[in-house]
Amino acid sequence: MMKHIASDHSESELDIFDAEQVQPNAIDLKVDKIFRLNNKTFEISEEDKVHRGSELLMPDNSGMWKLEVGTYEIIMEGKINIGPNEAGFVITRSTLNRNGLFITSGLYDSGYNGVMAGALHVTGGPAIIKRGTRVGQFLLFEAESLNQYSGSYGSGSGHDAKYATGVQH
Repeated sequence: MMKHIASDHSESELDIFDAEQVQPNAIDLKVDKIFRLNNKTFEISEEDKVHRGSELLMPDNSGMWKLEVGTYEIIMEGKINIGPNEAGFVITRSTLNRNGLFITSGLYDSGYNGVMAGALHVTGGPAIIKRGTRVGQFLLFEAESLNQYSGSYGSGSGHDAKYATGVQH
């Protein structure tokens, strides 16, 4: 069953949102940071992962990012704390979809606490996005949880610190 993170029935919390972000079935997410992916080889195995790395893009004086066709790392405003029997994921707002921009993101497991990030795929031609614009939606649902999140992306991890500072770790 889907739940709304802004309802009294949710055990999850998003630390920053306003009334305009509350939609009937989800909460809109605003873009905070965008990173350009480096062209290094990404390597993953069951024992290790070596990220390709990324470079923080600064918006211009009017708060706009000018993005060419490609894939970027995108960070949403605020941090999320997923309740013990809930999970969620980020989907793209339909306006972006209709214009050839897509956000892909992994599952936010029960117990996850940290930033929300994903890949922004700019496919339909160049795009200009203003910082603080609503670009995604967070969907929350009840989940049978066999344990709580213990991965490397939660609060306090080196990877999460990159998003807070814009420095690649």
